Amino acid sequence: MAKTQTRLKAEEFYIENLEITLKEVAGHFKVTEKTIGNWAKADNWEQKRLNFHASPTAIKQKLQQEALRVANGEPATFNADAVNKLMAAIDRLNKQADPIVIHKILKELDYFIAEQDPQFAKECTKYHKLFLQLKINNIDK
Repeated sequence: MAKTQTRLKAEEFYIENLEITLKEVAGHFKVTEKTIGNWAKADNWEQKRLNFHASPTAIKQKLQQEALRVANGEPATFNADAVNKLMAAIDRLNKQADPIVIHKILKELDYFIAEQDPQFAKECTKYHKLFLQLKINNIDK
């Protein structure tokens, strides 16, 4: 059975907006909470959301906050060896393309293409999503 546009949009909305609840998604898309809950469970929305938000940018921000605390003379919440490893991780993250940034750029590109050629935009969007998933899955490689 093919997923409806409402279901696809609701899934995307939930995954991208970390602070949104399933109840709020139901209200936003005027679908029952039970239906949204069933979709979320069937399509594993929670895992997709975690994967989407476990990006190098989010991790980098936490590492930088720790570095600032230590630089300001505050006690470290990590041990010194851990901080050293974290700073090395920041350097590695700077060399990787962040899936969140990729997603935003591809989304803007899809909107641009849709204004020019809606049918071609559908094809592009399919490949953009596959590429984004590949980047998410290859973060640690």
